[in-house]
Formats: sequence, C-alpha cells, structure tokens
Amino acid sequence: MSWNPCRDCPGDEGGCMEHPAECGAAKRPPTEQEIQISTNNPLERAFMARIRADEYREALAALQQEFDERPDVIDLKRRIERCEEERWQCIAQAKSAGISKMGNYLLKIRTRKTRTVIPKLFFAKHGAEAFVECATIAIGKAEALLGKAALDDCCEVEVKEIGVAVVYERPEDQEDEV
Repeated sequence: MSWNPCRDCPGDEGGCMEHPAECGAAKRPPTEQEIQISTNNPLERAFMARIRADEYREALAALQQEFDERPDVIDLKRRIERCEEERWQCIAQAKSAGISKMGNYLLKIRTRKTRTVIPKLFFAKHGAEAFVECATIAIGKAEALLGKAALDDCCEVEVKEIGVAVVYERPEDQEDEV
C-alpha cells in the first residue's frame, strides 16, 4: 500500500512518513496566521472567517451539551431551580400577608412608572397642531385599520443597514451575469 507522505508536519522538507490520516499535524486546523497569509482578498477572508466561527460554535455547542448532560451539572441545575421556586413562593407569601419587614429582612419592591398619552384626550386638550407635531403612528396599526395601499403616499421610507454577509459566488454564476 502506498501513500503520499504527510506534507503538513513541521520539520524536514520531506514531511513525515506517517499516513496522512494518522498524522496529528494533518488533522489540525490551520492557524489564524496561516489563513490570513493565504489570501489578500478581504471578502474571501471574511467569508472563511465566518465558516471557521460557525465550526467553533458547533464545537462549543457539543462541549456545552456534554457538560450539561453530566449528572453533577443536572443535579446542580435542579437544586438551583428548587431554590428559585422556594424564593418566589416565599416572596408571594410575604406580599399576600402584607409583610414588608420582619427582623433584619426587608422586602424591597422595585417599580417603574410608564406614562402613555391617550390620543383623543391629548387632541381635545391641545388641538390638532400640537397633536400632529407630537404624534407617531404605528405602521402596523395604521395598515390594519386602513389597508397597506392607503398608506403608500403617506409614508416616508428609510433604508437602514441591518447586517452584512459575504457569500461565495461560483464562477459559472458570474458568467451568467456578464
């Protein structure tokens, strides 16, 4: 049986004489520096970097799954859930009993006030001019009420960049465009 010697091994120019499937250097992924040196095309590097990141995410997810399936981790998560459940039950019990302080323990409840303008009342009190200056109309509600076509001449369209991707285009796809 013959095979080409592994050329990925550091060392002498001939490479090692192990079968490439057995050689550790042949299995290792290229280093970041090796990848960056391989091309000066920033789009190709961006595309390949996304692929590498996806591969790393998959490896991390596999490790996370292995970790999450360990019996000691499962036990700790159950204990945490039970403690959180007990905590919320005790808080609910104290609130329903009207207990806000007992011994050195104080029940602190954080609240947030939100104000909402009632459009009809605002319009009646401040008039049409102030209403038009301040009003923001939810596009979904307006479309539901009047229909999408009714808003075409009333809307301002703004295009925002929400993401960027580099995609690989096969050479035969490029010939179709020319």
